[in-house]
Amino acid sequence: MDLLRRSAALPALVVGDTAKRARRPIPDQTGVPDGALEAAIRWLCLTHDVTGRRGSALAYHMLHGWRPAFPETTGYIIGTLLEHAARTGDESLVTRAREMGDWEIDVQNPDGGVMTDAVKSPPGRSVAFNTGMVIFGWLDLHEKLGDERYLQAAVRAGEWLERTQEADGTWQGEHDYGGIPHTYCSRVDWALLRLAAASEEERFRDVAGRHLDWVLSVQHENGWFDWCVFRTGTFPSTHALAYTMRGLLESSALNGDRRYLEAAQKTARALMGIFYTRGWLPATYDREWTAKSRSICITGLAQVGGVWLRLYQETDDVDLRRAGIAAVEQAAALQTRSRWSAIDGAVAGSFPIYGRYAPLQYPNWSAKFLADSLALRERILGNGR
Repeated sequence: MDLLRRSAALPALVVGDTAKRARRPIPDQTGVPDGALEAAIRWLCLTHDVTGRRGSALAYHMLHGWRPAFPETTGYIIGTLLEHAARTGDESLVTRAREMGDWEIDVQNPDGGVMTDAVKSPPGRSVAFNTGMVIFGWLDLHEKLGDERYLQAAVRAGEWLERTQEADGTWQGEHDYGGIPHTYCSRVDWALLRLAAASEEERFRDVAGRHLDWVLSVQHENGWFDWCVFRTGTFPSTHALAYTMRGLLESSALNGDRRYLEAAQKTARALMGIFYTRGWLPATYDREWTAKSRSICITGLAQVGGVWLRLYQETDDVDLRRAGIAAVEQAAALQTRSRWSAIDGAVAGSFPIYGRYAPLQYPNWSAKFLADSLALRERILGNGR
């Protein structure tokens, strides 16, 4: 903690192998470039337009162009658009969010779950994480518009999650990505707790609790998680770690169980120490928190910054506040601003763009998480909380 207290400002960002490989410095940013949040929202709208307003395109690929619509991430982009609409009064964003939610109902699998991949024919099998992410969008729309169709779709999805949960609380095999359990499904637990409140169905709270307890069981004392990976044989990324932490802390906020908040704090502090020591967050880590990547996962950087800010709101820890603001500002400095509309306001998966996370791509969720974290930063700087 002494290191953190001495670090009143973000250290110099021209560091290590990443800068050497990129042959240019990581941007040293104080504050946020003008219009960064608006540019991210504008680009998310473009991802909707290019599909004929049938979901949000998964990504813009530098070699292959626009990718098909992706139900998983379209689901949680809905909430980002609705939040920005509430902040700005732009009702066109509510219309877009409604169109996305209606499309999600159209492509919901007959079993109630959500397909594993971008839209294709025949549709992919249902998987747990994607299903949970679309529940968020339906609940956001139900809360905003009061339309029972969205709650009904969310309940069907929750019932699929209940049916397919393993005895140990996980989803695996054919029911989740890569056939393995994932700690980042704590974010599914967050969605299930919201669903329990909206539907007044306590069984969804029980499903969430079983999985959350499993997540705690695979956390190490130093904050690292087993099974915090997308595929076997890989290392946890900042993206997956941020998913896990956010699911834990929001679940704690909803059900009052401080064990989940404390678990999120443990991981957050480990990453915060790395951030202040290096001046940036490498994309992946082994169980001793040794960096295993020479690139930054920009998506994860934006998400982790947002997690630090949310933890500050829950704990009043000013070190988390300072780290969160610095990380979000660094992620904003890596946003692409261009006269080329296909990427103006977009956020690459990695820095450099050829890094291992979503190489040569601008995923829709990268812009979504930058927008969310920028909006949270604005609220905190605006009112101190």
